[in-house]
Amino acid sequence: MILKKGSKGKDVKELQLALRAVGFNSGAIDGDFGRATALQVEKFQESEDIHSDGIVGRETLRILNEKLEATGNASLKFEIGDAGSCAEPDCQYEWVRVDADQVEGSRGYNRFYLREDAAEAYNAFRKEVLALGGVITSAGARRRLSSSKRSKSRSTKSMHYTGLAFDMALDSGMESPKKERLVIEEAGHRRWNVWCKTDNPQVAERTINAFTYNCTRVPVTGRYFSFTDLAKKHGFESIPARSWFLRGGKYTGAEWWHFQYERPLIKGTSQFGTELLRMYSRAECEEFVHWDNVKCCTFGVDWF
Repeated sequence: MILKKGSKGKDVKELQLALRAVGFNSGAIDGDFGRATALQVEKFQESEDIHSDGIVGRETLRILNEKLEATGNASLKFEIGDAGSCAEPDCQYEWVRVDADQVEGSRGYNRFYLREDAAEAYNAFRKEVLALGGVITSAGARRRLSSSKRSKSRSTKSMHYTGLAFDMALDSGMESPKKERLVIEEAGHRRWNVWCKTDNPQVAERTINAFTYNCTRVPVTGRYFSFTDLAKKHGFESIPARSWFLRGGKYTGAEWWHFQYERPLIKGTSQFGTELLRMYSRAECEEFVHWDNVKCCTFGVDWF
């Protein structure tokens, strides 16, 4: 069972009752998974150190069941059922090292690792960025299966595990926009447009209302090109900020730095477990502590 914003019916009513029972009241028990229910789901996930994506899948239901049991509300527990199995991959990939740029004032890395196809796309992307006089900083990319600690800001089905995502250095933007090469602008719906500063005279001057980790805005003027648009051209998509960051939460929820290679994935078809099996043996995947909860998560449904 997967419940998320837009879902309706008996299962949503039962979810609303269960959330209310453990202290997360979304208002009317109406079977409509709207904004109020989504907010309470996210708050419950945050309280339990689950990745707060607002989607109620196996992991959230399992932990909600534990909470219901502990609070004397076992009658409201959900039937989760067997995890099932994910599709076998048609090919496997290697990890490939790629280069990144270090800039003054940042502790970012000069390299990281991606899946083969993502690395090829990244190198073409970086070539264009450098040609425009820009930079790509790095906070790393590959996340090992042993790095499985549960966290509201770290998804157990992160693209980092599959070799399809990289993070730019968190200290290379959103701190001092007038000094930094990367400037972050609000794009609506918790999304960002990342701009890269350059001295290239062929890049037009513009004024950007730069967002900071303190949720303030600082106008900056200079030659900037859209890093986000160029990334998208090469198949790398950005993700939204965590809602708790915009409610005054910790800076790690900003997520402006995260880009993931979605071009090889098919919405409604590609599964997290299948993509993980492209990088690891089945035995290694089955040792991943979250494997049973995440292996059948489907791209565009309950996986991003």
